[in-house]
Parts: sequence; structure tokens; C-alpha cells
Amino acid sequence: MEKIIEFLNKNFDEFELYEEDSEYKDVTFESNKLKELSSKQSNGIGVRAIKNAEMTFASTSNYKFIEFKKIINELKKFSIKTKVKFPELKESKQVKIYSEDTYNLSNEYMIEVIDKSIKKVTKSLPNVLCDATYSLGKSKARLQNSNNMDLKFLESAASFFISCQIINNNDMLNIWDGFSSVKQIDANKIDEIVNDMIKNLKIAQNLKEPPTSKCPVIFTPGGLFQTLISPMLVSTNGTNLSKKLSPLYSKEGEKILDDKITLIDNPHIDFSPSSSMYDAEGIPTKRKKIFENGIFINGIYDLKSGSEAGTESTGSAQRSIHSLPSPGISNLIMEKGDIKFSDLVKNISEGIIVDELLGAGQGNELSGDFSANISLGYKIENGEIVGRIKDTMISGNCFKALEKIDHLSKDTKNLYGRIELPFLQTENIEITS
Repeated sequence: MEKIIEFLNKNFDEFELYEEDSEYKDVTFESNKLKELSSKQSNGIGVRAIKNAEMTFASTSNYKFIEFKKIINELKKFSIKTKVKFPELKESKQVKIYSEDTYNLSNEYMIEVIDKSIKKVTKSLPNVLCDATYSLGKSKARLQNSNNMDLKFLESAASFFISCQIINNNDMLNIWDGFSSVKQIDANKIDEIVNDMIKNLKIAQNLKEPPTSKCPVIFTPGGLFQTLISPMLVSTNGTNLSKKLSPLYSKEGEKILDDKITLIDNPHIDFSPSSSMYDAEGIPTKRKKIFENGIFINGIYDLKSGSEAGTESTGSAQRSIHSLPSPGISNLIMEKGDIKFSDLVKNISEGIIVDELLGAGQGNELSGDFSANISLGYKIENGEIVGRIKDTMISGNCFKALEKIDHLSKDTKNLYGRIELPFLQTENIEITS
């Protein structure tokens, strides 16, 4: 590695060297039975080097100096103009992103957890086929640059995911859920996931006719993220803002959404797999308000998009060994409302609940337009959830749907260990059945 650094110092004005060494192991069940145990290791280096304001990027798993020199000299022919300046080291907030015990869980333990969960589901619903995965990972990374930065990271992760399928003639029902954490996943959390799965499977087996006219729509936290929040985040991404592709370009300080909506990116939550003290370029991370009371506060930038937009990085760079850094969200939180989800349902005579769309849907992510079939949705009649709806499509625009909403619940759900959202009720959605 010393030879590589010496070469970069001699041949470039600035450089950045990112190393990563990772280990993963998984236990996978398919159709209620153990399918496989797997493990893998990966390591490599990624380099960005600047000469005369032109950047060269190279990545390899080969640490031999001769091979590295050959690769980067070849890739110098394809360098691109850049305004990026690699940062000096600055102090950052301490966050817990590693647990020593996480990766030490045995395969036998993971098998037992999955087997117990599946048996609990099939005891209540014998015709269910379950797929499930328990995954563990740990990694160590090092980030060095020509401005004397030398950062070392040690991270761990555990995740549990389960999906349940019931096939009845031409009807196929599939529900899935899961959770991720830096530390071992609490048994009570897994029980909560499984219990919710059983409850939703029982309700979903009752097929109901969808509404024939416009009605209130409640988005579950999962449905809210997939349908409205995820496409909206495309517009807050610094890459799209810097290229003036986003409808939010130059609209900082303007009211865009309902004043009930405050959206925060918080990378300082202990034991979340998306938390960090520094981003992937060595910029200290910070808690950021993206929207506050409906007002667009700021986008999400890395060094490249920030320099192109004439602003600073927000400490939001994410990367792998084999890809350039790009802006990304860490832990996304929407501030909750003041009414229970159960009370939202009680107050609706006829409506639907959207939990999951079929695929990513169709539309224009940059404009916020969407149109998709509901793969998992429920019917509300006279204040009760009475069953599942099929053959129903929703369409609209995420900005218009969030411009005026009816309610946010005080109940929230954590998705994937890194997204905390309430239930949201709105009528600015078109329903077609």
C-alpha cells in the first residue's frame, strides 16, 4: 500500500484511497424449509485521483502495485473535469455503529430463529409458504487522502426478513416484512414482525370489492415510502439539483408540502445500520432537515454535486469499492401526527389502505408522477378493515398528494431499521378499479 500511496503522491495533485474488507454469512429458508447456509468475503480498494482539475477513478481487488499502476494509467485516458477538493479531517459526533457480538451468532441460532418463526405462522395458517433470511455482516474500512486524512471504520449488521405466500386458485397473496440493526436483533422484535404477519395474512384472505369512486386513502409507513416519499427523495438528491433536473431546484425556503410534514435525515442514531460519524468522503455527518413544516430546507449533497451546485457537501456521500460516491439518505424520519391509526380507520365509512405497490410502478420520478397497481391493499368499510382489494390502480403526483393531507398518525413503524414513518391519510390520489 505504501508504494501505491507514493505513486499517487508523485503523479497527481490530490488523491483519495478507500479500502474495505467485509465478511457476510446468511441462513436462507425457502418454502418453509432450510435451503442454504452461505458465507462470503470481499475486499478491495477504490481510488479517486485529480490532476489539473481532471479526476480519474479506479477500483480493484488486486493489491499488487504493478497491476494497480497499470489500471490507473489506463483509466487516466478517461478522466473527467471536476471541481472536487478532498477535505481535511474534522471532528465529528460519536455514533455506535459496531457491536462485537453481532457476527458471533451461530448458524444454529439463526436456523432456530427462522424455523420457530415459520412454525408460528404455519400453525395459524397451514397453507402458507414462507421464505426467510437471517444475515450477518461485518466490515472494516479505511479512508485516506492527500490532505492527511486517515479514517478507520468498523461496522456490523444483522438483518431478518420473512415473506409469506398463499396461493388459492388464481389468487396469489404475498406479504413480507423485516428489520436490520447494528447489534443482534431482539427476539421481541422478531415476534412482533411475525405476529403482524399472521394478523395481516388473516385479514388479507378476505377479498373485497374496491371503491368505485374517489375516497380517503391511508398509506401504511411502507406504502407511504414506496409510493410518495421514495420518488420525492429523487428530487432532493444533490445530483439532480446540481443539474437543474429537479422540480425543487432553487426552491429552498419555499412551502412545497403540507405544513404537517417535517422530514429529517439523522445519521446519528445509535445501532442503526445507516448511521455514521463520517460520510464516504470523510465529511462529518450531521442531522439535516429536508422539509420543515412543509418548507423545503435543503437537498442532500456529496462533494461532487455540492461543488457543481455552488454549495457544500451535507456529509451525505455513500459508496462501494467499485462505484463513485453519490448522495444518499441515512436514517429517514418523518415527524408523527396526533391521532391513532385505529382512529383514522374508525372515521372512514369507505376507503382503502395502501401497503405495497406492484413493482416500482410507472411514471416520472423526477416530476413525482406515479401510476401503479396495488399488490397489497385493504378495504375500509364503516370504520373497520374488512379485507383485501385486488385489481386496483392508484395514480397521482407525490408532491400534489403531499401538498394537502388530512392526517398523520401518532403511530409509527420502523422500516428496514433505518426509516421511521407514520400512517398518512390523503384524498389527493386517483383510484381506478
